[in-house]
Amino acid sequence: MADPYIDPFETKIYGKFAREQMAAVLMGKVAALDGMVEFAMGKQLLADQAMSDVLDRQPRPAPELDTAEVLDEARDVIVRFGSYLDSLKGRPVDPRLFFRGEMPSVLARRRITKLTAAVGHIADELERQREKVRGADVWLTELREVHEKLGVVERQQRATRVERIELGPEVSTAREAWLGVYNANKSLVRGLLAHLGKPELLPHIFDDLAEVHRATGVSDALPPGQPAAPDAPSAQPGASPDA
Repeated sequence: MADPYIDPFETKIYGKFAREQMAAVLMGKVAALDGMVEFAMGKQLLADQAMSDVLDRQPRPAPELDTAEVLDEARDVIVRFGSYLDSLKGRPVDPRLFFRGEMPSVLARRRITKLTAAVGHIADELERQREKVRGADVWLTELREVHEKLGVVERQQRATRVERIELGPEVSTAREAWLGVYNANKSLVRGLLAHLGKPELLPHIFDDLAEVHRATGVSDALPPGQPAAPDAPSAQPGASPDA
């Protein structure tokens, strides 16, 4: 049996590892069975490629923005814009129009919802006052960009985060086909190792059987949509182990 925790992305890792280990561990050990090993590696390669093709066709989630980075950027632009307004000769506009009576440094510490609204208000007010503020176009561009990023971060925080692509029927079917080949190859290799008297080498070839994984990038977490295996039934009190 294959590890039920193998997810679609890990198939490529486990498959490649098995092919490499079959070549390194098995080839030449029983010369008469080298053809069988080559057959198994070839079938595994085809299964790996088929799985990879299916995964490549799946839509990817949009990359997420770094929340802390966006918040720092927003707070920085608010404080800098406040300082810039104070530096304008003759104070052509009242800064309170932009910051609604608050100090820029205080406004910059607000939570993201209020921060988003504040940056949007500053940009809108600057649009109205642009003829009075030298360099308004440059500031407007920066403020609008930051406001858009804050909106994205807000939506990210509201949304349920998905670490993996949701399993569609095509991916699920491809995974089952891949597992069929992977398990069939285990049966072939198990027989060859029995001839060698070294059955303990099986986990060295099929890393999902190993207590400590050697393949990089795999875990024992359940794949998306995969139900947890039921617990083994406990023995009934008084039952004989041979019953």
